[in-house]
Amino acid sequence: MENSVYSMEILYSGKYESWEFEDRQTRDAFYGKVAQQFAGQKVTEQEDVEDTQIVQLSSNNLEIKEDGKYDQDTSYEWFEYDIFSQMLDFINKEYDKKE
Repeated sequence: MENSVYSMEILYSGKYESWEFEDRQTRDAFYGKVAQQFAGQKVTEQEDVEDTQIVQLSSNNLEIKEDGKYDQDTSYEWFEYDIFSQMLDFINKEYDKKE
């Protein structure tokens, strides 16, 4: 039997928050909603950017196999650092609604 964990994280200057989802489709839809909400603050130039100048929004898929091995893949987008609190508030409010 395989176990899978589907999560979404935000990371900014050592601050980290994570949310888990029942399935990949629900998490992907939620991730898309957050990315869309803050699309205007997305950082597209990812060269020579200090990690203190960005918020990283990521989705993570972890599949644990019967033999103890696992597959993991992560995708992420960067946003302007000053929206961390707004993004955190938005995610927490929307995450509570999804239940």
